[in-house]
Amino acid sequence: MARSGGWRSRARVVRLLPTGGRVWVAVLVLLYAVQAVLVPAEIAVTGWLIGALPGALAAGGGTAEAAEAYRAVAALGAVLVAGQVVGPAVSLVRSHVRRRVDGALLERSQRALNLPVGLAHLHDPAVLDRLNLGGGAGSSNVFAPASPGEAAVGVLGRTATVASALLAGLILLRVSWPSAVAVLAASAAARRHGQRHHAAMYRRFKDLAGDYRRAGYTSSLATMPAAAKETRVFGLGDWLVDRYRRQWGEVTAEMAAVRADVRARTVRSYGLMAVAQAGAFVHLGVSAAGGRIGVGTLTAALWASLRLGSLAFFTSDDLRVEQGLVSLDAVEEIETLSAVAARAETVGAAPAAGLPSASIRFESVCFSYPGQDGPVLDGLDLEVPAGSSLAIVGANGAGKTTLVKLLARLYHPTAGRITVDGTDVAALDPAAWRRQLAVIFQDFARYELAAADNVGFGALALRHDRDALERAAARAGALGIVEGLPDGWSTPLSRQQPGGADLSGGEWQRVALARALLAVEAGARVLVLDEPTANLDVRAEAELFDSFLELTAGCTTLLVSHRFSTVRRAQRICVLDGGRVAELGSHDELMALGGRYASFYGLQSARFGAR
Repeated sequence: MARSGGWRSRARVVRLLPTGGRVWVAVLVLLYAVQAVLVPAEIAVTGWLIGALPGALAAGGGTAEAAEAYRAVAALGAVLVAGQVVGPAVSLVRSHVRRRVDGALLERSQRALNLPVGLAHLHDPAVLDRLNLGGGAGSSNVFAPASPGEAAVGVLGRTATVASALLAGLILLRVSWPSAVAVLAASAAARRHGQRHHAAMYRRFKDLAGDYRRAGYTSSLATMPAAAKETRVFGLGDWLVDRYRRQWGEVTAEMAAVRADVRARTVRSYGLMAVAQAGAFVHLGVSAAGGRIGVGTLTAALWASLRLGSLAFFTSDDLRVEQGLVSLDAVEEIETLSAVAARAETVGAAPAAGLPSASIRFESVCFSYPGQDGPVLDGLDLEVPAGSSLAIVGANGAGKTTLVKLLARLYHPTAGRITVDGTDVAALDPAAWRRQLAVIFQDFARYELAAADNVGFGALALRHDRDALERAAARAGALGIVEGLPDGWSTPLSRQQPGGADLSGGEWQRVALARALLAVEAGARVLVLDEPTANLDVRAEAELFDSFLELTAGCTTLLVSHRFSTVRRAQRICVLDGGRVAELGSHDELMALGGRYASFYGLQSARFGAR
């Protein structure tokens, strides 16, 4: 991966420009070209005017000398007016191109993150660090506010600045070629040193990305509604402030030291340029004093020398390029890491429509989460006949939800395999297989979008079918909830959105269930309910399980729960323990067995008065 700085990095940035719109980029290039010419034109015309004024003043009005001065004034006015017009036009077009480039980069990031079938890469700290860096202006990191789009237009801006300085250098070259060569050489050397030091600074910043991300997380705990409730109730405000101050102080102190070193080195590198500039001024002054150049030529040459010397300095465009390159590096590294994760997966293409028609089998399945000691599942063997209902129970951490994630191919077994009608799920087309699944996870998504979207995402093909949405909502007991919203199906389910409304936990659970049931209506054959009553009260839970057979009719159903009293209606019950099947059978069979299920069921029945 190319590092920030250098022509190769700038070439990578320039290759982003077509995503800003070829016509818009062409207009921006044209405007920058005009802007590059205006500064040396202003220098030349100003020198012309100053050179013409003494003669015009001495000769008086109506003379050829006065006419010359008037022409110089008119030319200077035209240049200044053109600058006033071109400047705002550059800003407007530049902003448009930058937004389009950043939009294309954001799309690249999203596509890359969606490339792997599973989720493991989204837990990789390296990916998370680069996501924070790749956000550019949207990142939680205030040190690198520039985005790749800013870098792309910044390259054009810097090129225009360099071109303007070199054109000004031609003016100086005509007057004093030794001065022009000396100032150009010193400026180029100073710029090369400064660019190298700045690139090193931003590389160090990338190394600290994880520290910045962790500090940002601490800050979010005080502002995100989900966490802010507890931080206030438990009085964690001061502790969070102290922790954030410490984390942020550590990383910013290190970067401050790096920046101080860069400034010191850069200032030293400007010494040679200052000597060259002073030498040019002395040479030009001596030439003017000796009568070899006039006052107008002297003025233009001095100004041109200063403009040429500006090549040594880092401009705002230079900083945007360096900072934006950090973000671009992050996006490209996300693409690389995601591609590596995708290559590590087995992605089949076998059709999945109509599956399962015989059974789903877990064959000696083992699984461990990355970085976790010990397996969650350890040699799990389990068969689920098609069309049957299976409840999965067990203590917290027994692997119930993990089993569901493996079935949905969100993660992949570290050993063993899962088959559907004898075919390994790894050989199935992932998207086609997932269309056979209707899943409500315990931590289901609560989309801050319209109620119609919250249900319709279960089957995008039916998202605008109001009858289908209403049938799914009615089956889940959510239709009355939707009809009671201020704008019905169009109401955003968040008060943070205009016209939105919040739902209770139980209401959200019914909406999520409706989403899964819409997937069933669209043809999903496997219904997975992971703790579907966790947020329901006792009466609502009883009503849901009274309709259990109706909800699951025609589906292969997996019901995950830690409440033993709620799974009696399932045809079979699987007790997980130690990552394996400890007991398997109907409620009556397991009660007669007198093992773990019977023991836990008895404890919960006594506690909740279940019968």
